Amino acid sequence: MTHTYLHREADAAVPAAVPFWARPEGVAAIVGLWALLHALVAVLFETAVNADDAIESYLVQSLELSYVPRNPPLFDWLLYGLQKVVGTGLVGFAVLRYALLFACAMLVYRIARRMIADPRLQALATFSLSAIWVIGYHSHRILTHSNVMIVAIAGAFLTLMALARRPSVGLYAGLGAWIAAGLLGKFGFVAFLGVVLVACLLEPSYRRVILDRRIFVTVLVAAVPLGIYGWALMHYGQDVVQATAHTIGATGARWDEVITSVIGALAGYVLPLALLMAVVFLPYNRGAGAMPDAERAAGRRVLRTLIVLGILITLVSTLAVGATTLRDRYFHVFLLLLPVYLFAELERLGGWQQRVSIYLGLLAAIAVGVLITRIAVPLWPDPRLCGRCMAAEPLQKFQAAVTLKLGDAPTLVADDRTSAGRLRAAVPGARVVIEREFQYRPPPRESTGCARVTGVVNGLPQPLLPPADRNTIEMSVKWWSPMMKPRRISDWQFTILPPDDPLCR
Repeated sequence: MTHTYLHREADAAVPAAVPFWARPEGVAAIVGLWALLHALVAVLFETAVNADDAIESYLVQSLELSYVPRNPPLFDWLLYGLQKVVGTGLVGFAVLRYALLFACAMLVYRIARRMIADPRLQALATFSLSAIWVIGYHSHRILTHSNVMIVAIAGAFLTLMALARRPSVGLYAGLGAWIAAGLLGKFGFVAFLGVVLVACLLEPSYRRVILDRRIFVTVLVAAVPLGIYGWALMHYGQDVVQATAHTIGATGARWDEVITSVIGALAGYVLPLALLMAVVFLPYNRGAGAMPDAERAAGRRVLRTLIVLGILITLVSTLAVGATTLRDRYFHVFLLLLPVYLFAELERLGGWQQRVSIYLGLLAAIAVGVLITRIAVPLWPDPRLCGRCMAAEPLQKFQAAVTLKLGDAPTLVADDRTSAGRLRAAVPGARVVIEREFQYRPPPRESTGCARVTGVVNGLPQPLLPPADRNTIEMSVKWWSPMMKPRRISDWQFTILPPDDPLCR
């Protein structure tokens, strides 16, 4: 009797011989443990928020329909609501970051279960997200809106697969919700949406999904929140096109410089994943146990088209504008599901059965190495290890001095968004403003005191601080770095301002 797609998926999910780590509960437990350990490092070892988190910390001092034109607001809405519960410190950022990464991994796992027959390869495809360096390493230090976008990418692709198998109005509505979440998460989702649409139209079973009249339900569900956001952009006079052009930066570079930039960003994204899989699974592979699978081929072809076409479009578009500012994280929109595709092809190729433990061990070693590195940064914040080492700066020591002089609800004037956000995370209850801010300014409120905060981050010489006056308080604080000699020092100063000073309003 021929098994249906659903039967085959269920049969592959629960054979008795499947090890715990490859079962659904095992995958969820391992990914959850990974997220929990990194969240604990962020809360217990790190002492200040990084640059990307700091900008969002500054922006979410109020709830707005739109904050700045460079990024849509969904991440900020989530952070705003979370900070109402857990406060403005490190906990909220850790909870949100690792909840999003956990959700993304579990959605990718669901995709893998529908595209790959063997549970061990399904689990390896999910765990291999940590071998994508943008996720396995950079996501702990940077990335905010991108984490919302990758959840939406995985959710949208999973919904497309479900629609190709058994369409329903509910699934079409769900696809619209994922599209709205993706576009409200990060504008890069537009590129994913455009390329996956073309990939679906090229595949007959997925073409029917797009050409079904119920697709208008998708459009309607997505249009409502996106329409409200579009109105907000016009109301606030925020120019997304200009902001995007500013992000792209200089154009007109030579073609060889552009190609070098694209190759570098692409390599930065796929390594060490591609190298690890090639070293473990390709040498002397004679294709034992190859498993051609026509039933799963359609989704695999759509994913392959998304990857290949996305890379080509990236190359052509960057050559057209002559930009060299492409970053590895920009490839999220096309290559997030690369591990699933590679393991689906590996299943067809065969020869992997005896090498699973080797690959799993190497993945575990990489994950543990990253975790140890993160713990080492606050213990030994040497520039050779972590550059500016922003997460290790003891900004929490600023809180006591500010509260003593300015009360528990001060207004602090900072030099830029990054400094402002880091101060707000370090001083609960503070309202933080910037002297020259043309896009977002937190609303006024009653204040217990006001001060202009200046300081040179990460132990630069004190003479670089502005001259002090009679209202200036200076602080020189050693970093908590028991493994580092000599220790680093941060020099800060804050100048108390009268409540009616224009900067304090």
